[in-house]
Amino acid sequence: MASPTSRVIPADHHTALDERIFHAVNADGGWVLDALARALSSRWLGIATGLTLAALLWARRRDGPWRWVAILALAILLSDGVGSQVIRPLVGRMRPAYALPSGSVRWIVPASNVGSIPSLHAANFFAMALVGTAASPALGPALYALAGAVAWSRVYGGVHWPTDVLAGALWGTLAAAVALAIMRRIPRRGGT
Repeated sequence: MASPTSRVIPADHHTALDERIFHAVNADGGWVLDALARALSSRWLGIATGLTLAALLWARRRDGPWRWVAILALAILLSDGVGSQVIRPLVGRMRPAYALPSGSVRWIVPASNVGSIPSLHAANFFAMALVGTAASPALGPALYALAGAVAWSRVYGGVHWPTDVLAGALWGTLAAAVALAIMRRIPRRGGT
């Protein structure tokens, strides 16, 4: 029996197509693309984007701005929390930087040897994109472009398979849709 502090090391199960696409995206694009990938994969970008979006929702929505901030928080909580604590352990897939032979991956962004699918960076940014678009459609194109760029950075940076970021995008979108549905069922102040 495993001790409560032991960690299950993910298994290597990826497809040949996933590996071919991964190597095509993970190719050396030069120092500018490397720097861009590092910035897009930064934890601080996710935090700054979430806080900025919360402030924008608060400022732009007159119909209960607290509700929109709560939807955003719930979407990220579902996306990140369920993704990391439920989905990743169930799937148990190794990151490319750990699954492929040493020296065959350009590993330029940090990542630990935990489950690879779904990409939580992609999931969280796509969750923010859906909530932001639902609250203010004008924000949609910029939010989805940023989410797509973050997803690219995870593959380019060597820490996710292409299907990891696709699964992350789908999971984050679903988490945001669930958050929106839950908040729509909660009565507004004043009973409206």
